[in-house]
Amino acid sequence: MIKFPRAEFFDIFGVVIFTTITLLSGWAIVTGLQIPNWGLVFLFFTGLFGILIDGANVNRAYNQNK
Repeated sequence: MIKFPRAEFFDIFGVVIFTTITLLSGWAIVTGLQIPNWGLVFLFFTGLFGILIDGANVNRAYNQNK
């Protein structure tokens, strides 16, 4: 029988993706890249909230037994 990973395992990928979005949009804001400012702010806050939510899920899933 195949044992599938728990759903929280995939939140690790979400943390990586949201960290990437946050770093790239933050870099673009600082360097003045030619992207509309509202788009960069949206990406930045999406990334930030994604990191917090997925990070909390990963933390809860893997540190609950300690």
